[in-house]
Amino acid sequence: MFSTLILVKIACTMAAVLGLSLVAERVSARAAGVLAGFPHGIAIVLYFIGVEQGADFAAEASLFAVAGLGANVVLAFAFARLSERPVGLAAIGSIAAFLAVAGVMRLIAPGPVLAALLTLAIISAVWWLLRRGNHRELSVKPAIGPGELLLRAGFAAAIVVFITGIAALLGPEKAGLLAGFPVVTFPLLVIMHVRHGSAQVSAIVRHYPFGIVSLLVFTLTVSWGFSHLGVGFGTLVGLGAALLYLAIASGVKARLAGR
Repeated sequence: MFSTLILVKIACTMAAVLGLSLVAERVSARAAGVLAGFPHGIAIVLYFIGVEQGADFAAEASLFAVAGLGANVVLAFAFARLSERPVGLAAIGSIAAFLAVAGVMRLIAPGPVLAALLTLAIISAVWWLLRRGNHRELSVKPAIGPGELLLRAGFAAAIVVFITGIAALLGPEKAGLLAGFPVVTFPLLVIMHVRHGSAQVSAIVRHYPFGIVSLLVFTLTVSWGFSHLGVGFGTLVGLGAALLYLAIASGVKARLAGR
């Protein structure tokens, strides 16, 4: 049973990261940035935390994950700022930024309302800092080999297995904060840095704040849904709420752009 569950975690994560990577290369950096904000990773992490630790544990962890989302967007911003440097430095620096913000959030210990407001403030600040950045579509690249595809997916799957595996040891507070880590987006940023350089990383991150609000919508929804509907239905309701947000926000954004 345990081995089967690990395989399911790996399969779900691999599907998410491979799909997002292909969108980034075959569609546009804008589409990848918006979809990077859809709750792929956090949904996978919180769902499996709920499966293994119970719905109440996952519901409590999701409340702390609201605060972790502020650290999430800071990681993306830090990676973009460091993307002129070698990929290893950009990766280490952005993870350090995530842990620093998550640590501050843990010290503040905000309730869900304050945590949501702080996260929205951080998202707004990052959007404002990035709004003047240059955006350039990805150029056509050669076909991706199966080895690289597996490396991409394996990177994200390892993160999911690690976070969900230590959740019981950490407790809902720390596990929730770590659930805010961009499981799917972080490998994507590393991949884009290696294959396409800093310009493409910045192009993706520029659109990231718009999409990441859906993670906030999802997390607040499942904090209620896990307790009242169970892990499975709670996750589905959360994903539906996030999708509804993206549909409405995208429509509003398109209308404003057309004026």
